[in-house]
Amino acid sequence: MKALKISSIVFVLVITGVLAFLMISAMKAPDTFMQDFRNETAKLAKNKDILSYPDELLEKKTSLDARLAMSDDDSIGIRISLKDKALYLEIQGIVLHKTPIKELKTSSFFKHLSAQERYVLFSRPLAIQKDESTIEKDTWIITYAPKDTIEAAARAEIIPDTILKEPVMYRLYLEHGIRIQVTGELADTVEQFWPRMKFEYGDRINFLKALAKNVTKKTPLPYNPTVSILIDAKEAEAIYRAVPKNGFVILEL
Repeated sequence: MKALKISSIVFVLVITGVLAFLMISAMKAPDTFMQDFRNETAKLAKNKDILSYPDELLEKKTSLDARLAMSDDDSIGIRISLKDKALYLEIQGIVLHKTPIKELKTSSFFKHLSAQERYVLFSRPLAIQKDESTIEKDTWIITYAPKDTIEAAARAEIIPDTILKEPVMYRLYLEHGIRIQVTGELADTVEQFWPRMKFEYGDRINFLKALAKNVTKKTPLPYNPTVSILIDAKEAEAIYRAVPKNGFVILEL
């Protein structure tokens, strides 16, 4: 019995030690990511042309250059302005739709970027590498013509249910490891609770798995600088389906 107690204590201490080690490693990941980024972009950020601009003008140039580059593409793209707290759908430089951002959170990585580093990162649109979502990307509705006027009249009396019952949440993984998380604002209901939990905690479990794998293999720790936004659920759904699978995103800090 005494041996069993000792074994249990040792087991708990080992698990606690492993978790503590993983937590410390996770806390170091943002600093490591920032240092690696600065090492890779040092030459570009010190370019004489870039340094010749005052920070305020360089920020405007960053946005203009990115929008100009995205205007060459003939598909719909996303522009997220953190200052305006707005998300824009654009095509060839024309704003198709503006959605207000109700809540906004960003990783500390973005706050520590200089104007020159922002130009290096965001002076062109970032391509979507992959996405994860609680909803389908494409939806197809097949409608058959009514057989006669009686059936047509019966259909006209049916009021479609336009209330979203499933949670609208998705992540867009961009170049440089940057991630955009979009959540549609909906009332908390039992129907939405488990899908939301699955989406949220599934991501955290995957992070812990990747962290453990990278620590044991001594490879760079996983870190995705993230911009999280909350917008209207219907608009979040429409935006996700409007943008191509490998579309482009402009970030304006």
